[in-house]
Amino acid sequence: HWFHLGADVEQSMPTRGMPGNADQLLQQLKHTPGFLMVGTLEPRKGHAQVLDAFEHLWQRGHALQLVIVGKQGWMVDELAQRLADHPEKGIRLHWLTGVSDEHLTRLYQSSAALIAASYAEGYGLPLIEAARHGCSVLARDIPVFREVAEDHAHYFSGQTGAELAQAILAWLELKAQGREPRSCNMHTLTWRQSANSLLKLVRMDKLNHH
Repeated sequence: HWFHLGADVEQSMPTRGMPGNADQLLQQLKHTPGFLMVGTLEPRKGHAQVLDAFEHLWQRGHALQLVIVGKQGWMVDELAQRLADHPEKGIRLHWLTGVSDEHLTRLYQSSAALIAASYAEGYGLPLIEAARHGCSVLARDIPVFREVAEDHAHYFSGQTGAELAQAILAWLELKAQGREPRSCNMHTLTWRQSANSLLKLVRMDKLNHH
């Protein structure tokens, strides 16, 4: 069985606290379009391709911000070093770890779009978290993201940084015309509704086994 997850972080005992430099980045995101990635750094999440894409865009003079929220996971030592040593670190590239729910909510609210670049995913909770805060979604065209976001995300399928850069530029063009997919129409659940869905499945399973 399966059930959809909730996204109302504010009703789930959220962690609070903002670092001292948070307002500076949030202000930057208001003036320069910012793209947000949320999730532990690991190969299947697609961070390396996204970084390639933004390097491609930066080299061509596009004023865009990339904000990566997530701790270092496994098999990404080279990527972590690349982020730590990057010439755009703290300028147009921001890697944040240990972010509170309060801080993450503000980042969703201030960013132009979430990039969900996973090659494989169990669900994709950041998509519906982004939707609840009116943050647009660019997602890799995989079945689970289609199921969660339906027509309320802009999809890409390229495997290289250059191909993703083109998808980002295409989304920016749609946004300039007011024609980008609106994530706010995405179907989302509260955690109470999600828990009730799970409870129904458990009860059904118990009845079936009796």
